[in-house]
Amino acid sequence: MELLAGALLERPPGPKYTSKLRFAELAPQSPLPKAGTLAKWRQKLPDGFELALRAPDPCWQSPAGPLRPSAELDSALGWLSEAADALQASMIVVTTGPAVTTGARDRERLREYFSRVPRAEGRPVVWRPSGLWEPETVQAMASVLSVVGGFDAIDDPAPNTDVLYTSLLAEGFRRSFSHALLLDVLDKLQSSGASRAFVTIESGQSFREARLLQALSEGEE
Repeated sequence: MELLAGALLERPPGPKYTSKLRFAELAPQSPLPKAGTLAKWRQKLPDGFELALRAPDPCWQSPAGPLRPSAELDSALGWLSEAADALQASMIVVTTGPAVTTGARDRERLREYFSRVPRAEGRPVVWRPSGLWEPETVQAMASVLSVVGGFDAIDDPAPNTDVLYTSLLAEGFRRSFSHALLLDVLDKLQSSGASRAFVTIESGQSFREARLLQALSEGEE
C-alpha cells in the first residue's frame, strides 16, 4: 500500500516541507484565490507532489442552507472545478458540518449535491461529514454517492475500498499524535487491503507528525 501523509494548509508548502513529504491538503481561505494564482502555486511544487483540495464552506453551505441550490452555490462549485484543475489536485475533499443530518431530506440533498460536484478521471471526491453520522452509515452513503467516505483512522474501522482518506484532528483531550498512536493508524491502514491511503493531520505539530507517519510507512523509523 502507498501511504501519503501530510498537513492541512491554507497555502502551498515551502521547500522544507516538500523535501520531506509528498502530499498536502489545501484549504484556501476567503477571498478565494483565482485559478491563475492557484496554477502558479502548483508550478512552484516539485513534480510528483500531490495535493488534495478541501472545498471551502461556500462550496456546500449556500445562503439558502446546507447543500441547497442557489446562484452563490453555483458560483462556488464553478470555482471548485477551476481550482481543482489549476492545482492538478489528486482529490477534492468535502467536509460537511453537523447541519447536514442523517435524515431522509438531507440524504436526498446529498445525492443532488454530489451529482454536481466537479468530477475528473483519476480524481476521487471525498466526503467527510461531522455530526451524528455513524462510520458504517458514512461508508454506505458514500457508496450511494459514488465518493470516497472519509473516516477517523484512530476510532473507526477502515472501509473496504481501494483508496482510503482519513483526517486526524487534534481536538478536545487529543492534542497531538504520539509515535504509538501513529503506529496503530499505520497498522490499520496497511491491514485494510487498500492500494493507496491519504492521511491529513490537523494539529499544532502536523508537519512533524506527518513526517513521522510517512517515515514509519517507509520503514525509516
